[in-house]
Amino acid sequence: MRPMSRYPLRGIRAASADPQHRFIARATEVLGADERVLAAYLVGGYAVGMGDAFSDVDLQCIVAADAADDLRTGWKELVDQVAPAIHVQPFGTLSPNAPRRSPTFGGLCITADWFHYDAVFHVVGDVDPMSVTGMVPLFDKAGLLPPAPVPRPDRRGDPFFPESVVHFFLYMLGNVVAPIGRDEPVPASNGVVMMRDIGLVGLLLAEGGLATTREHAMGNPFPFTKRLRCHLTDEQHALLESLPPVAPTLDSAIDGYVALAEAFLPRARRLAEATGATWPAAYERASVGYFERSIGVTLRI
Repeated sequence: MRPMSRYPLRGIRAASADPQHRFIARATEVLGADERVLAAYLVGGYAVGMGDAFSDVDLQCIVAADAADDLRTGWKELVDQVAPAIHVQPFGTLSPNAPRRSPTFGGLCITADWFHYDAVFHVVGDVDPMSVTGMVPLFDKAGLLPPAPVPRPDRRGDPFFPESVVHFFLYMLGNVVAPIGRDEPVPASNGVVMMRDIGLVGLLLAEGGLATTREHAMGNPFPFTKRLRCHLTDEQHALLESLPPVAPTLDSAIDGYVALAEAFLPRARRLAEATGATWPAAYERASVGYFERSIGVTLRI
């Protein structure tokens, strides 16, 4: 096994999933004893066999209709009995101009030890938990949940041509000329990361028949993918790891763009041919030509 880091990583090497398992047991005990909570179940990593010491716990609860208003304002006090949170980022709220409040409420919670859990509350009747895949029931007082865990379907299908990813990459290849021309090394280096994580990773997933992982998706406002090894092949990982490191300098950014273009474009063309898709040849010529003229390089594509 290759060394992970030159840092000691003491906490990482000593980490275990005990906190997650303790949280799940405590949540089952506390929420199961509250008459307002009719059922609870897990989704996410700990529901599909991928939970580890670095996973959050995704807790879903179904609450009685006559308790919804009480819990909408008091859910944090309830989950604090399970694991007190020092930071809560609420979700499930609608904009002020929306016609009604969301029936779902709760939040992302962080404890003093930086244990992360999500607590989501659904009012009974507003969701159909019988249709949820990738879930594990914790308790069910009202016959609302499936009687046994429901596995997540395999998301992997046949390889396909990711048109939106290709168009994004070609747009970025031309657009990155702007921060370079304006002598903006930080935005330029940020572009390298975007083209890698949204463009190249998106293409590699499509080669394996994956439109998305839970975390990786076009339009995701937080495209920080925490788990790739289980989705990509060894060859695909080697390609990503062979890319030059990114530093906040123009030369580093240009090195990154060149390496990404030379990796992405031939693979994307081959995938288009293999899947019978139409390759955007005119768009490629425009983007590549503008980049090459502007930077003074010839891409090996």
